[in-house]
Amino acid sequence: PMTGSVKEIKVAVWDTVSSGQRVVIMEARKMDIDVTATAAGTVAELHVEAGDNRAAGQPLLTIR
Repeated sequence: PMTGSVKEIKVAVWDTVSSGQRVVIMEARKMDIDVTATAAGTVAELHVEAGDNRAAGQPLLTIR
């Protein structure tokens, strides 16, 4: 699995998001990767901060 670092978080706790909305920008191998919401709802919790490293499959945030 590819490991990347969190470059920018585009949402905050309590923000309402739409399915497909960009929520995080990751950087891996000097490329920016957009992470989009898989469901619509409200951001309940952020599990990362800018600069954190994450492997594929690790949670970045919780949407309820």
